[in-house]
Amino acid sequence: MERAAIIINRGWIPADLKDKRSRLHEIANSRKLVKLRGVWRKGKNLHDYKIPNNPDNNDWHNLALEDIGIYWDLPNFDECKHYYFQVVDLEQGHGLDDYEKVSQFPLPATIDQVIEDHYGWRINQDTNKWAFRITGALAAASFGVAFLA
Repeated sequence: MERAAIIINRGWIPADLKDKRSRLHEIANSRKLVKLRGVWRKGKNLHDYKIPNNPDNNDWHNLALEDIGIYWDLPNFDECKHYYFQVVDLEQGHGLDDYEKVSQFPLPATIDQVIEDHYGWRINQDTNKWAFRITGALAAASFGVAFLA
């Protein structure tokens, strides 16, 4: 049987836990089945990143799928370099028991973080409130002008 792989982005690990020996709580090479919830994401162009990765020194600054595929010598590298699986906390902090048993870090991305990363801007309750107020005032003003005319 031929080997195949998918790239999973579980999130970033804090710099002080970069060395695996400092993560005593993490279960390494577990054969336990772990359910991950998330979304498929399109990888960025390798030239979109400002700081390059250095796999030889285990310095990873970005999610360049080509670097990851070359480093791990993935047999299906041509397929893996286009899409990856992003683990997302879809339950907003609930329902990730299996994931937390295997590893405390990295923490999965929240829905807001994925939206902000994908679109380059963030939507939150305050933004929506001000957008509603501004467009409401503009609609009222245009209705008033149309009524007077």
